[in-house]
Amino acid sequence: MSRRFSFLLLALAPLVTVSALYATPSGLNNIPTADTAPQGTLVLQTFSTVGGDADPDLNIGFKTGLEFKPVRFEFGADSHVYPGLGGPVVVQGKVAYPIGDHLPTLAGGVANLTFSEHERGRAGEAFGYGVLTEDFGFFRLTAGCGVQDGDALPFVGVDKTFKISHPQVVTVSDGKTTVVRRANVAGEGHGPGSGDPNSSLVTRDLFTLRADAIKQHNNGDWLYSAGVLVPICKYFVIETWGNFPSNGTSPSLTLKADIVLSF
Repeated sequence: MSRRFSFLLLALAPLVTVSALYATPSGLNNIPTADTAPQGTLVLQTFSTVGGDADPDLNIGFKTGLEFKPVRFEFGADSHVYPGLGGPVVVQGKVAYPIGDHLPTLAGGVANLTFSEHERGRAGEAFGYGVLTEDFGFFRLTAGCGVQDGDALPFVGVDKTFKISHPQVVTVSDGKTTVVRRANVAGEGHGPGSGDPNSSLVTRDLFTLRADAIKQHNNGDWLYSAGVLVPICKYFVIETWGNFPSNGTSPSLTLKADIVLSF
């Protein structure tokens, strides 16, 4: 089973051209958030870390989501591909619940989960966590704590998404003539809240700045990171971030790409 799945992931690697701390639940750079992949999507992922005290690597995987409102679920799997022996396949799962209006979303999950002692010896212990994410408008704040091999690993992160808006093209008809034009004024009756000056604007994410910190297993040091996520289009997203260990180890750079498929 593991060999077949690793082969499938390896076959997907050329689709995207680009490490994460653990198996990759939706999150910031090196920490999970209360976000989940949307229902009806399959996210194919590939990621690599260069620099630091290790050789460059390549990892590939997927994640998808499921909703039973208001509860949301996410699950997925990753596998190491290069260098050295491929695998093992590690899985992750998450459940998220929005507490209420103007309150954070609570999530709990597990990542880096394997199914045998041999695979656990290669991949390390599973990482269980609880996390809260709250959107304050100008920025989002995430805080939580993980547990790995009996060690409590607190983490915190912040992200800010910058958006761009442009007038949408609308069709206006008076029953006799039809005119196609760019809608850019209020009160034209297009979209929700036609009196809203922004009702005729199309808004999309331009990029997201993200930073986080997590306590490290075994040594008590912290790993800090800062980076950016850029959606090239609705189907393709690239991410990059720098990793800065507090113990003086050389910094590293992580590159990641996602292909988002609808089904």
